[in-house]
Amino acid sequence: MLLKRLREVMAAEEGAQQRLDHLTNAIANNMVADVCSIYLRRADDMLELFSTQGLNPEAVHNTRMKWSEGLVGYVARTAEPINLRDAPKHPSFSFRPEVGEELLNAFLGVPIIRTGQVLGVLVIQNKAVREYTEEEVEAAQIVATVLAEIVAAGDLLEEADAQEVDRVLHRHEHLVGAPIVAGIAIGTVALHEPPAPKHRVFADNVAEEGERLQTGLESLRKSIDDMIAANQDLATVSREVLEVYRLFAYDKGWARRLEDAVQSGLTAESAVEQVQGENRKRMRQAKDPYIRERMHDLDDLSRRLLRSLGGDAYQAQLELPQDAVLLARSLGPAEILELDRNKLKGIVLGEGSDTSHAAIVARSLGIPLLGKCPAVIDKAEIGDRIIVDGGTGEIHLRPGSDIISSYEDKLAIYSEEQKAYAALRDLPAVTRDGTEIELFLNAGLAIDMPHLEATGAVGIGLFRTELQFLIGPQLPTAQEQEMLYRSILDGAGNKSIVFRTADLGSDKAATYMKMSHEANPAMGWRGLRMSIDREGLIRPQLRALIAAAEGRELNILLPLVTTSDEIVQARAIIDKEIERRKRQDKPLPSAIKLGAMIEIPSAAWRVEHIAPLVDFLSLGGNDLAQFFFAADRESDKLTGRYDPLHPAFLSFLKMIADKANLANKPICYCGEQAADPLMAMALMALDIQRLSVPASSIGPLKKMIRSIDLNELVAWLEPRLQSSKQTLRDELLEYAYRNGVAL
Repeated sequence: MLLKRLREVMAAEEGAQQRLDHLTNAIANNMVADVCSIYLRRADDMLELFSTQGLNPEAVHNTRMKWSEGLVGYVARTAEPINLRDAPKHPSFSFRPEVGEELLNAFLGVPIIRTGQVLGVLVIQNKAVREYTEEEVEAAQIVATVLAEIVAAGDLLEEADAQEVDRVLHRHEHLVGAPIVAGIAIGTVALHEPPAPKHRVFADNVAEEGERLQTGLESLRKSIDDMIAANQDLATVSREVLEVYRLFAYDKGWARRLEDAVQSGLTAESAVEQVQGENRKRMRQAKDPYIRERMHDLDDLSRRLLRSLGGDAYQAQLELPQDAVLLARSLGPAEILELDRNKLKGIVLGEGSDTSHAAIVARSLGIPLLGKCPAVIDKAEIGDRIIVDGGTGEIHLRPGSDIISSYEDKLAIYSEEQKAYAALRDLPAVTRDGTEIELFLNAGLAIDMPHLEATGAVGIGLFRTELQFLIGPQLPTAQEQEMLYRSILDGAGNKSIVFRTADLGSDKAATYMKMSHEANPAMGWRGLRMSIDREGLIRPQLRALIAAAEGRELNILLPLVTTSDEIVQARAIIDKEIERRKRQDKPLPSAIKLGAMIEIPSAAWRVEHIAPLVDFLSLGGNDLAQFFFAADRESDKLTGRYDPLHPAFLSFLKMIADKANLANKPICYCGEQAADPLMAMALMALDIQRLSVPASSIGPLKKMIRSIDLNELVAWLEPRLQSSKQTLRDELLEYAYRNGVAL
């Protein structure tokens, strides 16, 4: 009823102030309030009384209060509703005699918010000492949501006031996230999940909007039915998840609430957004974690329905603009690879950690990346100017010309640093006391190959072959794989390449892969385990590698080795492919060397049994640290809680290195952690003299290596491995500073 009345008011031919006053009157009457007031935020952050029913009308546009003043200021400051039965007793209460509210007690204040910005406050007051019901609070919140859209559209304001609101909405925001991939991006906001296109709040024709809603619901349900029909071979648990998802789509209560919202006079899009907001509020209040998790299903259904209603206009917004900075709640590695890299300049994630696979791909591509900043997604709009500093974690949304100029200077300095690193390209990575450290690249795509020459790396210590499996619509054929591997070997010239067989499973699964549900996928069916069980996956890959390396040395690295028996089984599969090629009388590689990737503690403790079966060893630092600390590297809550520079972890690494050196097998550290100069210093002191890192880290590491005396560092670090401290980071930083190490 209230929304219908608001629609009627908005349709009336009258001035902005009269329309706003009639709107306030309608809200007061519907909610049986003695007073209803609307305060709007000015560009100077003062809150001005714009309209009231029940207070002194002469106070309109004359009463202004600071952001820090009174209950209205409290609501604006906290961006949360407040429900008080006896408002004068609240510590933030501020008496303003000119408005005439001496006899008022009950107070309900609701923020008017759009794109994360508080535009004003809706206030309901009564003389009685009472607390407003949950239904009344919900009604006020719905009205505030509608008001935010109307105010932002300028339909309630004079032109000068509308411009001031626009300035509030588009003011500069400075936020800080977690720095993940260094670099500076100056560009334009693109949203991974863009909202529906801008739309009207109220319907011109209620019947037509009802039909649009029904068509959208039918399209949504059909898409889900088709998805389930196409995945009949899913495991039981996965099918059950999809069936529950389908139940939500067909839920009559959800559909009825949508229909009721349309019948109240809203457009189909506004109805979806209103019901979505109501659902989110209920879910957040639920104590049962399972019920709270269902919010994600309902949110996803609402977004799908908005996309269906948006049609072509929505699809057009999915195109990346030039110099795009993508904002997303989360991203998988394949999703990054599917983006137009010519346009993508930076990424900001609401979640994300520095060891996630999305971070690894972004680092490989040289794309600045920040994580743990959900606020920017709520505050940004498509097309906003944005600056992202992947080194400091700073974000400037809608920056002024002075900030842009400052970062352009910083970007120029960053480019000069890169030139200085390039000057080191042909110089050896040798410490001051003569120890040579071999710096290898991490790679996974053909586009990584130019980095080999540009950085002066001695080779590729880890080529992640699974990326080819993740970015295509189907499993790559042996011929397609052979073409890639041959081009990689050709591009490397005389430099060595270590190809890791496809490390699939866990969070690395393409859309065409039918993966069963696992409670702990990182410890599940993945890596070498999957390859041994599914020879149809690894044999074509080995066939392609052997064919591509004809006449050249081939280095094959097995991922996630857990037992020596797995290596024996893998060698047997390799021997089958060698024999097959011999029977075809085709040339073989000049040599085939096999390596084992040590990524779990059980393999680390048995390196002496694994080493005799292989030609070289690699340490997968990210997974090794994850399992050592029992800390999921994809978990935002655990990011930063454990440092690989913990003395216990460093002691563990020293034990592995000692065993490898005793077996006379070269060992390379392939974790992204080695890109950290302090971690690289520690690894060198542990007698790990091969490091495989992203291209962007080669220059800084070479500069550090050439400035350090390794024997002195070894003597300094050894006694500290017994320390009870949680990290040696600060001490290493102090050591570097004191001894002139270039960081």
